[in-house]
Order: sequence, then C-alpha cells, then structure tokens
Amino acid sequence: MKPEYAPIFSPAATMRAPEVIYNQIYEKILRGELKPGDRLPPERVLAEQFCRSRPSVREALRMLQENGYIRIEGGRSGGSIVKGISIESLELPLQKVIRSGVMSLQELVDYRCVNDLGCARLAAQYHTEQDAAILRSVMEDYRGAIADFERFKKVDTEFHSALACATHNSLIIAINDVLISPVEDAFWMAAEKMEKDEIIEINRTAYSLHNQVAEAVLAKDPAAAEKYMRDINGVYARSVFPYSSTSVVFQDGPGIRDPNPQD
Repeated sequence: MKPEYAPIFSPAATMRAPEVIYNQIYEKILRGELKPGDRLPPERVLAEQFCRSRPSVREALRMLQENGYIRIEGGRSGGSIVKGISIESLELPLQKVIRSGVMSLQELVDYRCVNDLGCARLAAQYHTEQDAAILRSVMEDYRGAIADFERFKKVDTEFHSALACATHNSLIIAINDVLISPVEDAFWMAAEKMEKDEIIEINRTAYSLHNQVAEAVLAKDPAAAEKYMRDINGVYARSVFPYSSTSVVFQDGPGIRDPNPQD
C-alpha cells in the first residue's frame, strides 16, 4: 500500500547553538529590553550565560551584525553595541530575498509601480527647496545623457533616489534603494536585444516623462506627478516584457500587468 503522502520533508533538527543565541538577543532588541547604544557582555560572559562555546557566540554576533541589529567594534574598548530595529535592519533581509530570485521580475515591477506612484505623490506634497534644487540638477544631467547609456542609467537611478528622498519617508527611501538596481538591470538586459536607435528613442521618451514628473512635483501637483509616473512605469513595462513570456499592458490603474494574460 502506497503512503498517503510522499515524503517532502526531512526530520526536524534541533536548532544550532548560534541560532538559539541569535534569537534570544534579537527578541530582547525587538522588545526594547536591549536599546540602541547598549553594549552586550563580552563573548566570554555570553558563552557562560548561554552555556555555549565562544565560537557559537561569535557566530551569532556575526549574524546579528550582518542583519544590522548590532555593530562590532575592535580594540580594547570595543565590543558588540546594539543598533536596534532600524530601516537598515529591515532593508538587508529584503535585499537578500530579492537577490535569492524568490521574487519574479513581474512581482518586482508590479510593486515598483505601486511604490513609484506613492513616491511621486508624496514628493509633490513634502519636498523642500533643497529637494527641488537637487531634482532640477538631476534633470539637467538627464537631458544630456539620452545617448550615453552608462550615464543615462546612473542619472535615472539618481532621479528616483532624489524623488524618494523628497518624500522624507525613510521606508520609501529604503525600499527604493533595494528595488532600483534589479529593476534597472532588467531594462538594460532587455536593451541588449534592441537596436541603438530604439534604445535612444526609449531614453528620449523616458526623459520627457521624468521631466513631467519633476515639473509636477515642483508645482506641488500630486495628481499630475502620479499620472506621469504611471506613464513611466508603462513605458518601462512595454520595454522589458516583449522579450519575455509575460504579457503586460499599460492600464489606467496602479498596476501594469495584463489582467488576462495569454499563454
């Protein structure tokens, strides 16, 4: 008689010592029992308290540092210092998820659209004169980079970073920093299959639309800024997805995915 379920799991193993140590320290940081600036006990003391080896403690501390929860300083006066739960500590795990390939390009593009529309709207509402000056400077560089692909890629990244900073929302800034590289890379991978004149024409359109977003932001017109940003995402999607098996259309709504894709 065949088993009802095919085996798809391995026997559950006891957590490794570094993971146990990591979880205890992380939970105390999360609950506020360990606050930013607090210094953890030395490795020797931690090993005694956890009843684990110093290498296990060292590995747990390294993991906490990698995820942005503590910083480790060298020297006689150094040690492990709590950084707390910050935007950086949220950003690093998200970067790992994206780099792992768990998310599809379509998912990244869909979310980037949602993020960009809100970013444009908030930048129009909350930008300062300093933000406005940075945005004007970026657009000057943008105009001169249409036929210079490496420069264009750099300036486009600077535009979206400037817009995110103009929202004065730390979460938007962090998410923009995480998403922009893989999304930009996807376009330039697609561009490898295009003729140079086709890329220049797309860049020219992109410049025009980005300039309209900038002007709407500077005019403090959130609705217009959001509209032109939606247009930008539509141009991006049509540029990337004709070279994949995914059918994408540009819609009036916040999304850019075809609601009824054809196989």
